[in-house]
Amino acid sequence: MNKNNDETIAHQAADVVDNVADGVRSAAHHVGGSVRNAAHAVREVAGQTVGAVGETYDQVNRRAHDFVDHSRARVRSLENNFEQYVRDNPKSSVLLAAALGAVAFAWWKRK
Repeated sequence: MNKNNDETIAHQAADVVDNVADGVRSAAHHVGGSVRNAAHAVREVAGQTVGAVGETYDQVNRRAHDFVDHSRARVRSLENNFEQYVRDNPKSSVLLAAALGAVAFAWWKRK
């Protein structure tokens, strides 16, 4: 009777282990599905983010080029205006240059 009792307990323990194993397999399958769904969602969001970053980069790049082009045109305009002023007012230009040179020399000498 002891032997039969031990076998019954062993069978019951084996059944419990099988039930636990089935539960673990089921949970793993459920978790695996959730992980796959999460990974898909992450890939989708990452793709959208990469697209948005690319668009933003392109916009910033275009604006920077526009700004540089506008700045170059403005500098050229100022340069042309300055050259024209010097041609139209040579005496004033020489006096102004001399005054600026004296100020720069005085500042440099103080250092």
